[in-house]
Amino acid sequence: MVLRMRDRALIAVAIIGLIATGDAFAGVVRMRRLVVVGDSLLAGFGSGGFVAAGRPGPGQVDGAAVFLARRAHVRLPLPLMTRPGVPPELTIVDENRNEKLDRGEVRRQQSGLGFRADPGRKVRNLCVPGEDSASVFEKISAGDIASELVTGNVKGRDVLKFLILGLPARGDAVSQVSRARELRPTFLLVWLGNNDVLDMATSTDPGAVTVTAGEFGARFRQLLAALGDTRAGMAVANLPDPTGVAALRRAAAAVTSCRTAAGATRPVAPDDLLSIDLDPAQLPIPPCTRVLDAGERAQVRTRVSAFNAEIAAAIAETEQAHGVTIAPVDMFAIFDRLEASGVDLNGDGVQDLDTHYLGGIFSLDGIHPTRTGNALIANAFIDAINARFGESIPHVDVGRVATRDPLAHSRFRPTGEVPFGVIGDSENDDLESFFTKEFTRIEDGVGDIRDRLDNFF
Repeated sequence: MVLRMRDRALIAVAIIGLIATGDAFAGVVRMRRLVVVGDSLLAGFGSGGFVAAGRPGPGQVDGAAVFLARRAHVRLPLPLMTRPGVPPELTIVDENRNEKLDRGEVRRQQSGLGFRADPGRKVRNLCVPGEDSASVFEKISAGDIASELVTGNVKGRDVLKFLILGLPARGDAVSQVSRARELRPTFLLVWLGNNDVLDMATSTDPGAVTVTAGEFGARFRQLLAALGDTRAGMAVANLPDPTGVAALRRAAAAVTSCRTAAGATRPVAPDDLLSIDLDPAQLPIPPCTRVLDAGERAQVRTRVSAFNAEIAAAIAETEQAHGVTIAPVDMFAIFDRLEASGVDLNGDGVQDLDTHYLGGIFSLDGIHPTRTGNALIANAFIDAINARFGESIPHVDVGRVATRDPLAHSRFRPTGEVPFGVIGDSENDDLESFFTKEFTRIEDGVGDIRDRLDNFF
């Protein structure tokens, strides 16, 4: 059939219109091959588990990067994990049916491990839970995992990293950085370094950081330089204050003093912080090492600010050296505002969400965001991208997400502080060295995925 001149002209106008507007089919052109590099906070990890669709959530499909991709109308293939997850997520078990959140009632109800739902799928969200500024460069191969299975010396971190980066199976070793470069991205989201500072909060110890600001800065410059070689634009987030997570609660009236190593006691202020999963056997006078006082929190903030200065410098140097444009995302300021003011969803002047436990922003592990928290994070990235690149990506509707998020309006939300020992599936503090314990769970359950891994070797 021969098209008339008028028909050809109309088609040409329509095509030009699609390109100019970046509609639902074309999406935001610069993001047509979006790649995400980072840790659990952009991976979609939540409530202590990594699974495609979480219950109560969030799951990988509720991650901040996914929300952003949807608003930009671009695809973001994910390494989706089947139920019960790798590892399974936490849930609330109201055993005494008193409609209150009591000690030990947040725990895993499922054992075992899931697997990649589609091992042959090439993914572009490369984020690995537990990844830090050193491990992001470490490569994993099928041979590494095969050797671990043969010797029985299985490392949970390697298994998870292989499930995310090593499938589809390949002969060579791969890291987040090498894989990101291979994918020839047109745009990158980067949020890394949270695990370099997290232990200062979960261990209530400003000294629980194993890298100096200078060392971290050198690693971050290396990361951005490697990604800058792709010539893709980026949005790069800095680090929030880890002591603002819901995994810490105020001492309030429950703890008024602590015991020093010498056996003496010293006062504890009502606003001093302790882990929500502090062993109740240590109460009412816990070791002073389990208390984060105002001076120690200031030390943590100073250290995190030093790391963020290195991130800012790395961004500026990478832009200049590689000729790429990078949108900085100030998560430090954003999470400070959330802690100070919460979120008013409907504009009535009432705070609907806050950063306390079950306040709607943090999930059941007290560290990772809820679906609603991920929507807020996505909007922070969107604002930064729109401002730096002149895009007009619309916001995620946080209020709409919250109405469908059981952790944003849980009936178990405490009226005051969450009870100590609330997470009940561990012998000791479940939040200290958080990912070390998550990887141990994977190691303990690796028998459930051994046969499926064997198929790739």
